[in-house]
Amino acid sequence: MITEISANFYRITLRMPYRLRHVHAYLLAQDKKLALFDTGLNIPGAYETLEKDVTGAGFSINDIRHIFLTHVHTDHCSMAGILQKKTDAKIYVSAAALIEYKHFRQADSAVSLARQFYSRHGMSAHEIEMVIEEYEDMRGIIAEFDTKDFLLNNEVREFGDWKFEVIFTPGHATGHVCFLFRKEGILLAGDHILPYIAPSLSPNIFDDNFRPLQTYLDSLNVIEKLPIATIYPGHGNSFGGVSERLSEIRDHHAQRKQLIFGFVNEIPKTTYTLANEIFGSNMPDFEKFLALNETFVYLQELKFEGRIKEKMDGKVLFYTTC
Repeated sequence: MITEISANFYRITLRMPYRLRHVHAYLLAQDKKLALFDTGLNIPGAYETLEKDVTGAGFSINDIRHIFLTHVHTDHCSMAGILQKKTDAKIYVSAAALIEYKHFRQADSAVSLARQFYSRHGMSAHEIEMVIEEYEDMRGIIAEFDTKDFLLNNEVREFGDWKFEVIFTPGHATGHVCFLFRKEGILLAGDHILPYIAPSLSPNIFDDNFRPLQTYLDSLNVIEKLPIATIYPGHGNSFGGVSERLSEIRDHHAQRKQLIFGFVNEIPKTTYTLANEIFGSNMPDFEKFLALNETFVYLQELKFEGRIKEKMDGKVLFYTTC
């Protein structure tokens, strides 16, 4: 489905078979030339739907000249390579996002590190293999793309009469960026700020020093200083009231961190054990994986704050109160 937000500015909504059910891409038009922001998920029928929507707005898919990616999660980038091959469009990402993308494409090293990481946090070998299987399925749908033009923080890009600024917002993903149309008061937010839920945060298995939660909260502070009237997110409806929404998200993380702290005591527990206590153990394997990720992100901050202790026993990490 394509919706004209304002003259020559469109939102394209594409279905996906995940919990959020849909993902948005955004389209700018200038004299029959197009710039696409994110691409949607590469699943059967998705490209045809995108092409139909673009045609329905009076353009051709071959009019796409530029593709700007907020980040390289599959639901936002996995058709970029297909579009580049068909249209010869240039693709733009942050340098950090390209590193993420390359890690994801290097299957052997990524799978090896994933096994080590989740084993260290108490997940069983069977459950890890289920996660790896999901991981391989997701990796397989990302069409390969090439880029040599990196987005720089706070740089101003121009597309015809349009001007927009690149705003680095790491947290949900290491290389995440937003796009600010200062004149229009519009922020294309990707997954940095969503209207109904707090964006998921996950460990970076390639960088033990990356702190997703603190990095994400720091990025919220950057957004709060910008002249934004309306946020257009990667999922859900557009919305205003930016400061109020940022406050809600901050409160959510503070409450979640305190909740998880309440499950840590003098008995050593793994991240996996704590995740099962907090979220329940009767979840599908991939949901257990997401729960472990979320639990770890808060444990990491609690450890950094000196409120809990982390200790390696054998090859497994355990957490206790100080």
